[in-house]
Amino acid sequence: MNRFVAPFIIFVAILPISAQDKKKPTPKNEPRVIFTLPLGAAPGKTAKLIIRGSNLDSATAVNILDSKGSAKILSKGKAAVPDKNPDKVGDTQIEIELKLNDQLSGDIVALVVVTPTGETKPHPVLIGPAIPEKEPNDGFRTAQTIVLPVAIDGGISRPKDVDIFRFDGKKGHKLSVEVLASRYGSPLDAILTLYDVKGEQLASNDDFDKSHRDAKIEFALPADGTYYLSLIDAHDSGSALHVYRLVVK
Repeated sequence: MNRFVAPFIIFVAILPISAQDKKKPTPKNEPRVIFTLPLGAAPGKTAKLIIRGSNLDSATAVNILDSKGSAKILSKGKAAVPDKNPDKVGDTQIEIELKLNDQLSGDIVALVVVTPTGETKPHPVLIGPAIPEKEPNDGFRTAQTIVLPVAIDGGISRPKDVDIFRFDGKKGHKLSVEVLASRYGSPLDAILTLYDVKGEQLASNDDFDKSHRDAKIEFALPADGTYYLSLIDAHDSGSALHVYRLVVK
């Protein structure tokens, strides 16, 4: 008799666990946000944003946490994967109309995508105005002129692409240049280089922090004059998804 009772007890014990497992979405079905294009938006203005990730094509809503804004879904669906690596850049996307509240404090807001299989983890969106990068700007002669301080939303749009920015500086000015990209999900692995007006390299950086692949330069300018900033991908990669925000002060 015992040999029949024991298997029955084991079966009853396992049954609730199995039923519970079926209710949970498997990791393959869980929605995930990887990054947004662009990486940020300005307070008080309406902007279009593309959210890239996994299992986002069934999204029912996009929420901005802490009531710091609102989002309206314009479209959703499958998305092309330029480097054939969906885990890195996602294979689904949502286009939203984002409106951030006026006078937001802090550097980021967080959004959450709601789907029938669950919600994504909160994903950061940068706060603040930025000017667009303008092509062609792949050489000193065609460098995009900027006035400091400034934030620039751009991208390394193709393999071996180079973005160069020109600005005037004063002797002794403590220049600070930072790429915001990898830490917010962009596939870009940035290298920053600073040149003087003669094309001599003054400073360069790749991966200033072990937790991400973003670049940063802090440098005291040696003289009054014109300077150039160069931004490239460390592996000469590039696509419409290799976005960044460049902050120059």
